[in-house]
Amino acid sequence: MRPSFWQTLDHLARRLVPVGLSMLLVLLAAVPLTAPDFLRADPMISVLCVYYWAVHRPDMMGYVGGFMLGLLEDILMGTPMGVSPLVLLMVQWVIVTQYRFFVGKPFMATWWVLGLVALGALLVKALAVAVLTGYLASPSALVASYVLTMLLYPPQGWLFGRAQILLDKET
Repeated sequence: MRPSFWQTLDHLARRLVPVGLSMLLVLLAAVPLTAPDFLRADPMISVLCVYYWAVHRPDMMGYVGGFMLGLLEDILMGTPMGVSPLVLLMVQWVIVTQYRFFVGKPFMATWWVLGLVALGALLVKALAVAVLTGYLASPSALVASYVLTMLLYPPQGWLFGRAQILLDKET
């Protein structure tokens, strides 16, 4: 039986929620919240988004979604074009290829792995930006960005978990 127009539209809308929600969070993260003479350190929101969906529902955010999220981040944050998509695609590939490890694992295990993945993503991004622009980020800014990323994973994971529950419900 062929699905109706409304069923097809509902399915498409559900498929776009992870990418749309991730893009909304990247847009919010682009709002400057720094004060003069304050350390500028941004959490890696896009890495958190791609990581969450790759771990919990790899079918909901494909490589195209990760690429588009990275392009949006590069445009908003002023990083060289292509750096964020490269990092996000690497994160997504690493998690998707190791998907069996994550099945049935508790939150603390996925948070611990995020620590390793986020550290790798941060170093790759900092190195790519340094090579392309000649600007080397301060170690204190990199540490602060890493710590903020790790601290934001539980609330962001909770938000995405609620969204996933709503997406999985049949209407």
